[in-house]
Amino acid sequence: MKVRHMKVSKSAVFLFELMIVIAIFTAAAAICMQIFAASFRQSEQSRALTMSAVNAQTVAERFKADAAAEQAPLWFDRDWKQVKTEADAYYTVTLVPQISGGSGTAANQPVPTDADGSAGSGGIVSAATPEGLKSAQVQVLQKGEKTPLFTLDVKEYVG
Repeated sequence: MKVRHMKVSKSAVFLFELMIVIAIFTAAAAICMQIFAASFRQSEQSRALTMSAVNAQTVAERFKADAAAEQAPLWFDRDWKQVKTEADAYYTVTLVPQISGGSGTAANQPVPTDADGSAGSGGIVSAATPEGLKSAQVQVLQKGEKTPLFTLDVKEYVG
């Protein structure tokens, strides 16, 4: 009984090896693309959080400098460049005046007052201490999101 050996051409073996190598490189490229995409998303989230903190701190410092001044919301596009209208905004930085607690008024409720402490529009005076406490919360919201991207509580005693 004779065993017949099939001759396989060298080009067929080469093509088969080439297909295996291409498959391996394709799988490696797909994994790398997923890693790069995840890295990009994480980088964007980190940048948004950093810029939120910077802009919230700016609004907080303005509030501490002059609580009686009206604090209009700040609007920013996706690249954190300030825009003039809310329609163009992707991020919104707002200041929510509050009181820290005290006599008869629920905590964390806006209390509009004039510079002399009388009812009106402007700063905040708390009944929690004799000299008062101006207090607010700075919130950074992303377009389409209900929960703030970043929140900063601001408090300063006045007297």
